[in-house]
Amino acid sequence: MRVGIPRAFDFFRYYPAIKAFLEYLDVEVIVSPPSTRATFEAGLKYALPESCYPLKLFFGHVDALVGKVDAILVPSIQRFSVGSTNCAKLIGLPDLLRTTTLDLPELITPDIDLSRGRRSILSLVWELGAQFSHNPASIRKAALAGWDTHLETSEAMKQARLTPADFDRQGDHKIEAYGETTVALVGHPYNTHDPFVNFNLIQYLEKMRVNVLTTERLGPEPGTGYWTYEYELVDAARLAIQNPQVAGIIAVAAFGCGPDGVIMEEIQKMANTSHKPLLPLILDEHSGEAGVLTRLEAFIDMLHWKKVAHGKNLSRN
Repeated sequence: MRVGIPRAFDFFRYYPAIKAFLEYLDVEVIVSPPSTRATFEAGLKYALPESCYPLKLFFGHVDALVGKVDAILVPSIQRFSVGSTNCAKLIGLPDLLRTTTLDLPELITPDIDLSRGRRSILSLVWELGAQFSHNPASIRKAALAGWDTHLETSEAMKQARLTPADFDRQGDHKIEAYGETTVALVGHPYNTHDPFVNFNLIQYLEKMRVNVLTTERLGPEPGTGYWTYEYELVDAARLAIQNPQVAGIIAVAAFGCGPDGVIMEEIQKMANTSHKPLLPLILDEHSGEAGVLTRLEAFIDMLHWKKVAHGKNLSRN
């Protein structure tokens, strides 16, 4: 059986674990190609104009899988803890697809609600595994393979600047330091790790000899606030502010995301209080590469000037 995974949203968090789980059950995993302008334009057929940028891309990635797979895995990610909730678009993705997209293959749509503890995890494993196997022992071993992979890749992403897509590539994953200036890059992984969305932001910073600490490398715990993923960003920004190596923070968000808009204000207040320089980048389909990269260059130049000025003040004292 061929199961498609859209290269969008939580692909950038959990892909290696999902791939390990499915392949243990002899499922052929097919991922949609990397985002391009064509991916975005394909998604416009199904998304409302006011939809956020990542949602429009998600529809395009689903469209790229239609006709190439037997089923598409689209979980409904609801809660990670008691009293929290997830973004409405992530909760309702399966329903959105069913009501807007034509000629869909079978959709595999497990509900992910971890607020009920260990029981909910076991239910999720059996619900998903039963789609591909009637052997409880095989499902259990597949779950263990997925969990081990999740732990390994999560630790690797903390130690090096990696994305889940990197784990499909061969070779060792090592920490690379690109220069003396360290910048924290905070944002949802589907914004910070999709080169099409952010104009190859990380690679551009590395060409400028900047060491990038991604959200994963900063190591925030899953948010416990009402908006789980948004409070993860707050925690990442807090860790960046507390890290003496971090010269400045770049916060990336998608235009049209209501929760992100509120949280970006919170991050701005934290940065102002700590006097840590912050560059907010709000991206959408109308963002121009030249404008974004010009702002980025100006921000890095400002960090360099600030460092030089600080060094001169120390030498005078």
